[in-house]
Amino acid sequence: MSQQFDVFLAHNSVDKPQVRVIAKKLRERGLKPWLDEEQIPPGMSFQDEIQKAIPLIKSAAIIIGTKGLGTWQVMELRSLITKFVNQKIPVIPVLLPGVNNIPSDLLFLQELNWVKFEQIDDATAFYRLQWGITQVKPELHPKTVQLTAEEWLNSAYNKGESGDKQGAIADYNQAINIKPDYADAYNNRGLAKKNLGDKQGAIADYNQAINIKPDYALAYYNRGIAKSDLGDYQGAIADYNQAINIKPDDADAYLNRGVAKSDLGDKQGAIADYNQAINIKPDYALAYNNRGIAKSDLGDKQGAIADYNQAINIKPDYAYAYNNRGLAKSDLGDKQGAIADYNQAINIKPDYAAAYYNRGIAKSDLGDNQGAIADYNQAAQLYSQQNKMVDYQDALNQVKNLEK
Repeated sequence: MSQQFDVFLAHNSVDKPQVRVIAKKLRERGLKPWLDEEQIPPGMSFQDEIQKAIPLIKSAAIIIGTKGLGTWQVMELRSLITKFVNQKIPVIPVLLPGVNNIPSDLLFLQELNWVKFEQIDDATAFYRLQWGITQVKPELHPKTVQLTAEEWLNSAYNKGESGDKQGAIADYNQAINIKPDYADAYNNRGLAKKNLGDKQGAIADYNQAINIKPDYALAYYNRGIAKSDLGDYQGAIADYNQAINIKPDDADAYLNRGVAKSDLGDKQGAIADYNQAINIKPDYALAYNNRGIAKSDLGDKQGAIADYNQAINIKPDYAYAYNNRGLAKSDLGDKQGAIADYNQAINIKPDYAAAYYNRGIAKSDLGDNQGAIADYNQAAQLYSQQNKMVDYQDALNQVKNLEK
């Protein structure tokens, strides 16, 4: 017999009112749920009718409310588990409002990705439940499906993660049209615009998010990044200050404020912020690397090397830290040690043009002009491929100087 139902709704009878809502919402989405009160005629055995239904379903939802599983639900679950094992149909644990975790005695369900309802009309939960039932992400089109702002936000996020930034922006627009005070949608649309190079458009969206939600630390942080990208380091610092005031344990905000201070020439202030970032997050390799750069800029080459060592210990494939450590060693006269670090950087990141260039300098300082020329040529080729034409010309000039 062909399958006739999209999903079997196994539930405790005490949760019937909420399950009826779920069934209604699923039908509105074009799905056909099996619900006992709609399918079992009066006078018929529940267990017999359920056993007849099981071969006709494509998926099953095990709905768990605050009272746990009912007697009939346990029986259904045994049959559904057998069907799941034999035919590999989806079995979806569904947690009703007030339930935060799968009960400890249901080890099988704990292995499955569940759907959690924060409230019974939770749009995100229905989106995920439909996805689980059909095993296909729902089509999101305003002419065919009436979506909530939250569903558009979810769709936009998924598109952004897959690289479709323009599609993400279109979906964030839909979310904002439905819910004009949706701070998260403005913030996320700002991120998508930033990733497309529209820094000013991103800032406008972060402004809207902050106007709606004045204590939105993440929007201040993101606006700081966009301002910094545009060269407005003072404005960026002001935004990072706000983010830190709202969220004092935000290591990323301290790090980025340190970068902005460094760009303004305040190396000591930058180091103080990197210290804070490291205090909050002791395994923060980027903070160690950046603190090393600031120390190096202040002439503390040994202190810089110590920080680069820490960064590399935390992240052994950290090409930039190897390159930076090479620069510090070179400044201290250890050209061979510098070359060893540039070698490591290039092994990790073969297209690292600056590492080739820096290795060329070290080789030239040691009198190995042929080796230096080869590295400068390689750097020039990579710079050209990366459209860094000023650096490309510089590398070619180095070759010309050595060939005189």
